Amino acid sequence: MGLLLKIVNAYKNPSANETAAENQLLTDDIVVATDRLESIVERIYNESGRIERASGNVLTMSESILRNQTEALDGVETLTHFLQTVQHRAEDTSAQAKTMRETNASLEEDLRHATKALDHTSETFTSLFENTMRTTQSIHFLLEQMKHIAEIQKLLKTMVEETSTLAMNASIEASHADATGRSFAIVADRIKELADQGRRNLLDIDPLLHNIQSTSREVLTVLDKNRSLIAANKQELGDSHRFLGQVQGRFDVLEQIISENETSCLKQVETVQNMTGQLSHLLNKSKESTQLASDVQSISASQNNIVRQLLEASKHLTDISDEFSVVVKQHSDPAEIIDNPQFTIDTFAQWKSQMEAWASREDLLCSSPDALQEIFQAWMSETAALEAIWLNNADGDFLHSLPPAGILNAKRRQWFTGALQDGFYISAPYISAITKRPCVTISTYLVDKDGTCGVLGADIHCNVIEE
Repeated sequence: MGLLLKIVNAYKNPSANETAAENQLLTDDIVVATDRLESIVERIYNESGRIERASGNVLTMSESILRNQTEALDGVETLTHFLQTVQHRAEDTSAQAKTMRETNASLEEDLRHATKALDHTSETFTSLFENTMRTTQSIHFLLEQMKHIAEIQKLLKTMVEETSTLAMNASIEASHADATGRSFAIVADRIKELADQGRRNLLDIDPLLHNIQSTSREVLTVLDKNRSLIAANKQELGDSHRFLGQVQGRFDVLEQIISENETSCLKQVETVQNMTGQLSHLLNKSKESTQLASDVQSISASQNNIVRQLLEASKHLTDISDEFSVVVKQHSDPAEIIDNPQFTIDTFAQWKSQMEAWASREDLLCSSPDALQEIFQAWMSETAALEAIWLNNADGDFLHSLPPAGILNAKRRQWFTGALQDGFYISAPYISAITKRPCVTISTYLVDKDGTCGVLGADIHCNVIEE
């Protein structure tokens, strides 16, 4: 800014006493200022382009974020509704589990009563079986006694028949006897009558004995069948008892499952409630993010408009700078080219080798400005003819310069483009507009270990042979 003020004041307040040397100095200052203006305009244009691209990216990202946030909001609302549905179903399941547990408890109580009833029925069947066995034994004993009675009856029949025969013989013998024999005949007749009556009574006993034996055998058959049925029923009762025991065990397992399900449902309800709260918080944050994305989109659109205006202004400045450069070059003496510099081929080879040696440092492009300052100071201390040295990246930006560079970007400089194209550049000897001494500009292309490229440049003082 001070240099521009100096130039403006010189043109506003011209002095008649100014010498040609002073005019030349002023012209040199104008050239330097023009270079700086061109560099600034180009830097503005480049940075505006970067800002425009970044703004476009931000705008695109904002639109994408806005769409994603909208989809996320819809998804969160759907998920919240789903979780609420899950919560209601979990609560219903918990209530059903409670009802099932109560029903299960009632069924277990009924099962216990049924088990007790089965136990009582089993005891009854056992007692009935034992009574049947005892009855069977008694009937068998009765049948054995009936056999003895039948034998006694048979014996009695034999005795009655013999008595009847004896009485009949006695009666026949008494009919041949006297009065004493007739009395014996009466007794014999009476004995015969008794024997006949005994025979008739014995004959009446036969069907009774037969009926008793037949009925007893029928009762034995029925008792045997009942004993078999009782044994089968008792077996079935045992099976039923075991089945009820298994059912009781399954009811216990079911009770445990119902209890675990109820606990799980309660935990699920609690988890769903926590997730619903978190989703509500996330929903609020998503709405805030959506609003923020919308604001960023608006700001990006406004920034894009400003950048476009800045680019238009930069184009106008570039046109003005080009016109200014043309005018300055038309009204200024061309840079003086030294016809007789003391810069031989050997000197050229020496400096080319030196520049390549300096550029071979792999850490040069990734060094900080402070580290580059130390490196450049060391090189200038070791090399008397070294007037200036600088380092640019592939975009022409100055990473560091000693002394500080008068321009911001070197993309339009011949020493920069020449080094990028050919790998090495050396200018014709000229009078420096800054130091006012004869020098040459040397630049070389370099690449570091990561593949990053740049340009290392230097101004070298050269002596002039006196004519």
